[in-house]
Amino acid sequence: MIERLPDPARSRAVLVGTSSYTHPAFDDLPGVAHNLQDLAALLTSPLGANLAREHCAVVLDPPDQGGLGERILESVREAEDVLLVYYAGHGEMTWDRDNELCLTLRDSKPDSLRTSALRCADLRQYIHRSRAKIRVLVLDCCFAGTALPGTMSGSAEVLHHVEVSGAYVLASAFGKALAPASRRNTLFTGELLRVLRDGIASEPSVLLTLDALFREVSAGLRAQGFPEPGCHHSDTAASLALAPNAAHKVRRKLTELGARAEALDAAEEDTKRRYDLTVDRILAPDLPPFTASATRLRERVRHLDERMATGGRPSAAELDALDADLVAAHDAIGALRAVVERPLDVRNELRGLLESYRVIAARRGFAEEAEVHALHERAWTSLWVKPCDLDAAGTAVDAYVRAVADRRERR
Repeated sequence: MIERLPDPARSRAVLVGTSSYTHPAFDDLPGVAHNLQDLAALLTSPLGANLAREHCAVVLDPPDQGGLGERILESVREAEDVLLVYYAGHGEMTWDRDNELCLTLRDSKPDSLRTSALRCADLRQYIHRSRAKIRVLVLDCCFAGTALPGTMSGSAEVLHHVEVSGAYVLASAFGKALAPASRRNTLFTGELLRVLRDGIASEPSVLLTLDALFREVSAGLRAQGFPEPGCHHSDTAASLALAPNAAHKVRRKLTELGARAEALDAAEEDTKRRYDLTVDRILAPDLPPFTASATRLRERVRHLDERMATGGRPSAAELDALDADLVAAHDAIGALRAVVERPLDVRNELRGLLESYRVIAARRGFAEEAEVHALHERAWTSLWVKPCDLDAAGTAVDAYVRAVADRRERR
């Protein structure tokens, strides 16, 4: 299957998390709120899935399953390419004959989970209704009673309760050690975010597929001594990516080129403002035509980004050519800026020279002599009129300077 990112316009994500509870049986999980904030920021970033913010719903501390179910169904109905559903919070078992897994909400009660929490069976049904080509379910939840024999002993138990056919399901297998207070995020989601942000240097793909993501998150948690998550999926979902591989050398290079293109755009905008100012303030400044390259170069970066979003890889020749063109464009705008600023610098230098000789004339007591005063007025007016004729202003300032110098020598 072709590796690719979600189609931003036709994909939806709904991120659900319960961080605070009204029932004393459930501990608050402040890290869950950070999970939703950080995951939404990444999914809507160009460095992530690049979803529109309005296509990534964040539902923090929903009070009951009624309103939450409708919010999930809204995303289910809208998603055509990818549907991603994420939940973080306490997972609780009903501990009865059916022994169902329920996802707790703000007002959930341990003795009425089926009516006060979100049953995984209901969540599966919501997701099954989606016409999206790929459906992804991510669960980061703990379970009560993990010490009981035969319950929640590993990933297989998790997947038994959350299996969604035709979808990619990624589930943590943690017990109660879900969210240490010393960490910003819960353990599982924190590792997930780290891999999405940092990438995988050893991964040959330019995209972080769900399979690669699962392998790296599992390895990271195992290295820290934590239980590993579990997953199951269909063939079509395994090649879906949630972010570019930030650690891939091609991605690093393209990110650098994109940043330089943005910097060029800012430099060109600033130079254009100075260019227009010089044209407005200086008479016939004799500037070369202003030409901008940033838009064209940013478009080239965008095209390469779009190719990488479907698993394509720009060639070294393409990257080198773009690099060289950016160097040339930065050099050109730097040289133009120096040319653009020179007329205004000359005018300011003349203003400073005129003022310094006015001070000399005032200290020597002849600043108000008719001839000296008239020369100063002529020079001052030529420098402060818009547009300024630099040749005429230079001649006027020179006449005033010579007049002041002559009188100073005589005294």
